[in-house]
Amino acid sequence: MSPQQSLQTLADARQLFKQKAYPEALQICKSLLGQKGLQADVLTLEALIHKQLGNFEEAGKSIDLALSQNPNHVVMLFTGALINLKLSNFDQAKKQAMKAAREAPDNAQIVCQCAMILLKAGEPQQALQILEKFVQKNQREANAWYLIGKTQAALDNHEASEFALRKCIKLEPNHVNALRQLERLTDPES
Repeated sequence: MSPQQSLQTLADARQLFKQKAYPEALQICKSLLGQKGLQADVLTLEALIHKQLGNFEEAGKSIDLALSQNPNHVVMLFTGALINLKLSNFDQAKKQAMKAAREAPDNAQIVCQCAMILLKAGEPQQALQILEKFVQKNQREANAWYLIGKTQAALDNHEASEFALRKCIKLEPNHVNALRQLERLTDPES
């Protein structure tokens, strides 16, 4: 198979993944694993498929292999953090989430998702650290402010939580989660 054909086949597998045709996508991944240059990408897709199928141990093996070939790839690190969180490998999930956030410090989606992983792994201080660093440069990112508010609430810093939630709502007035969090914070009866 030529490199161009391999790339197209991988694109086909990704499309099947998006269509939730997981067994078919997995079969294509297996056929591509011997191709040069695509190994880490194929392993990452394979890990995501296994994750969706609930095969977390297999997902962990695939993403570990992918990261051994490309240890600083943000998507692979993020995927590894998600999978390790599911496997209750909290230390590894935290390391991978922190590294992904460091590798993509201005990517709102990666930073916010990594902060959520850190929160779920019981590290609100680390989540707050990456979020606050992010909003220093990206002050208009409503979801980051929401997560700061949520994290501050988890740390019992109610004043700081309210400030961040109000900042989020100012940027995005219909942010449902921020509105709910602020209501819980300001109205203990709710």
